[in-house]
Amino acid sequence: MDTTMDVATKQKFLDYLYQYISPHKLARYDEVINNRTRHLTLVMEDIYQTQNASAVLRSADCFGLQDVHVIEIRNKYSVNKDVARGAPKWITQHKYINGQDNTADCYKALKDQGYRIVATSPHAKAHTIYSLPIEQKTALVFGTEKFGLSKYAFDNADDYVAIPIYGFTESFNISVTAALFMQHLIHKIRNSEIDWKLREEEKLDILLKWAWNSVHKPYLLEKHFKSSLLIS
Repeated sequence: MDTTMDVATKQKFLDYLYQYISPHKLARYDEVINNRTRHLTLVMEDIYQTQNASAVLRSADCFGLQDVHVIEIRNKYSVNKDVARGAPKWITQHKYINGQDNTADCYKALKDQGYRIVATSPHAKAHTIYSLPIEQKTALVFGTEKFGLSKYAFDNADDYVAIPIYGFTESFNISVTAALFMQHLIHKIRNSEIDWKLREEEKLDILLKWAWNSVHKPYLLEKHFKSSLLIS
């Protein structure tokens, strides 16, 4: 899809694609987009279990998060379609997989967008899930179950958070951990005075992606749309 269109042309293209989508699905788009947020985002660093990564994506979509950031170090990131249940179609995945310093690149990108980076760890002393401030845009960083976060990811975080554990096992499965954080923090954000909703231009870009992923042969439709602009 041509992402260089100006806002007015994007809106015209969206209206054009909407002709090929059922009214029922369009109503669902409207409902979901108005519940999407970028105030909270997730970062998965070097997650090696496909089922866990896929479950996190599915939960992120269910809780209304629009973005998930994926870092590769040693382990190749992949998605299990049976577990994700279509979530990658609706959320935006930002992948840091080809550089020499993928975690540093991710952190810089998040900082440039105004995010406070919060490392999750069962040994964190700064905050629990219940005391973590959420006034600023927040990126929660999750590491592997076996090794946790990399030294860079942990040392360069702005803050630290843990879920209290009352049993012998020291941590939850990562997909469970992420879901617990999302459930609690999204509820807290939505019941606050924070302006957590997407901006109108963000909504337009996301709706275009959703429509593009929903229609048959979108490249041909885009070609026809551009041809119609030239004729008019």
